[in-house]
This record gives sequence, structure tokens and C-alpha cells, in this order.
Amino acid sequence: MDQHRRESVIEPWMFRSNNEYPSLFISLFLSLVIGAIFSLLDFWIFLLVVVSGLIFIRLQQYSYLGDSIRVHENQFPEIYETFTEYARKLKIARGNIYIKQDPYLNAWTLGFFTCTVVLTSALVEQLTDEEIKFVIAHELGHFKAGHTKVTSLISPLGTNNPFANLIFGFYTRQSEYTSDRCGLALTSNIDSAISSMIKIAIGGSLFKKMKLEGYMNQLKIAQGMGIRMGEILSSHPLTTNRVKSLANFWNNNFISGQNKHEMQ
Repeated sequence: MDQHRRESVIEPWMFRSNNEYPSLFISLFLSLVIGAIFSLLDFWIFLLVVVSGLIFIRLQQYSYLGDSIRVHENQFPEIYETFTEYARKLKIARGNIYIKQDPYLNAWTLGFFTCTVVLTSALVEQLTDEEIKFVIAHELGHFKAGHTKVTSLISPLGTNNPFANLIFGFYTRQSEYTSDRCGLALTSNIDSAISSMIKIAIGGSLFKKMKLEGYMNQLKIAQGMGIRMGEILSSHPLTTNRVKSLANFWNNNFISGQNKHEMQ
């Protein structure tokens, strides 16, 4: 049993995007330049930012315990089983998962020392079990790869702050690619991974009416400088970019040449 567990452990180097660390360097460099311009490079201000980020995250974690449903072995046991299995494979020792009432399909992760994953009620209701598994694996990937340690420090700036996204978006977008790969490494289910992304983008009801062939054609034309510039103020890559990137990762690492995924 112990040998089997050691063999199934997944480490960040197995799925980390090649552009993640360079993008983090760019984001940090831009923040230092802007800080120098506005004379903000002061130790006490830096310390205040760090402490504020840690306090902000801790308060958020407490709030979920008060206004969300904590998932455990007797509360949504299927989701809990997935969470604990993947956390074990990633060697995440401390973590909790919650379901929060929200009409939007979304999920997020936070925490510096303890991993907290939050799924919205709409996501749990509209995604299939296999799609939820990918989302959970993706979110755990953020914590395992250290993304939440960076985002904890910038979280007081707000999640929809275009200024923060302009500086740190280079990094956060690459971190999404890394976590997508982690989700795929844990689930080995490319179809559910892609369908979960599309559902989160357009909703579960419209997904049932959507023609997959049309979306595949959309992937072929969604390229060029315009598409890349379209996400520059966003914390996340465009869905089409994520689907293409994950399909390429699947084709290059999981299957033989004659079985390439059609979405490449």
C-alpha cells in the first residue's frame, strides 16, 4: 500500500507550465518598477502588505466556515472522497473544501499554510461528477504549486482589479495553465476537463445546446495577437486558449501519436 502511494504521488514539476516562472519574474519586476516610481519600496510598507494579505486570507477562511457548507465524510461524501484522494496524491496535509451558494459556476483556492477549496452551488449542480473531479484537482494544483502563496499577498487588491491584473496577470494566467495540467494529471480525463471549462464559460444549460463541432472550428480561428491581447487585463486565460493548451498537453504526454485529441 505504501509503495503504491509513493508511486502515485504527483509533484509540481510534472505539470508546471514552462512559462510560469518567467511570468512571475515579469510580474515582480513590474511591481518593483512601479513601487520605485511611487517611492513605495519601504520595508514597513512591504511588511504591511504581507501581513494584510495573511489576515485577509485567514478571515476569508473563517467566513466560509460560517456561511458555507463544509464538505466531509458525511456531507457530500463523493466530493469529499475526491478531495482527500487527490490531496493525498499531491501530499497536501492540511485542507478543507466548502460549497458556497452562488448563481455563477466558479471555484477558487486560497491559503498560505492550509488549503481551502471553495466550489459554488451552481457549479456542483450543473457539472457532472467527472467534471467536478477535474475542478477539484485543478484547485488543489494551485495550492500544491505555490500559487496561493502569491495570490494571498495580492488578494487585498481585489479579484477584479484591472490594475492588479495588468501587473500580476502574466503570472496568474500561467498559473491557470499549470493547474489545468495538474487537473488532467490527476483525472486523466481530457473530455471532462474540456467540457468543465466550456460549461464554466457559458453555463450548463447552454452547453447542452452547443454544437461541439462549431466550438472546434472556433478554436482554429481563435488565434493571433488580438486573442492574446484580449486577456491582458484578465487574471485568467481565455477559455479557447486554455482548451488548446490542455489538448496539446494531453497529446504530448498522455497518448500515442495515432490517438491525438481532435481539438488540437
